[in-house]
Amino acid sequence: MMKMPETIDTIMFAPCGMNCKLCIKHLSETNPCPGCLIDSPNKTKNALKCKIKKCLETKRVKYCGRCSEFPCKLIKKQDKNYKKRYNFSTLDNAKRITYTGINKIMLEDKSNWQCESCGGIISIQENVCSECGLKYEK
Repeated sequence: MMKMPETIDTIMFAPCGMNCKLCIKHLSETNPCPGCLIDSPNKTKNALKCKIKKCLETKRVKYCGRCSEFPCKLIKKQDKNYKKRYNFSTLDNAKRITYTGINKIMLEDKSNWQCESCGGIISIQENVCSECGLKYEK
């Protein structure tokens, strides 16, 4: 169970465009993933072996959307998977970094992904509130 915080820390915005605060793995009650950019033994296997994060470690940019090779095959592949599985585009979300400041992105995400009923967090993957279980159509 997790309520939407007053502000979402910018470290929760992963290089690929995923807001880790809105990820079902972060919202998990048992052993929640701290987020892609946070060092912790609780990271999921996918976060630990992420090719996109490893790629950006060799570049001088923090986010894919600011890379000269964007959109590359890595993010296109991830985007295809997310669109198919969750009807969510990480590529479109990563593009936001090029024309919207990170702080504004976090404010928009707080507004767009906060449960209107109880103030919980709506997961990107399931579109369900972390608190009351209300299902959303996104």
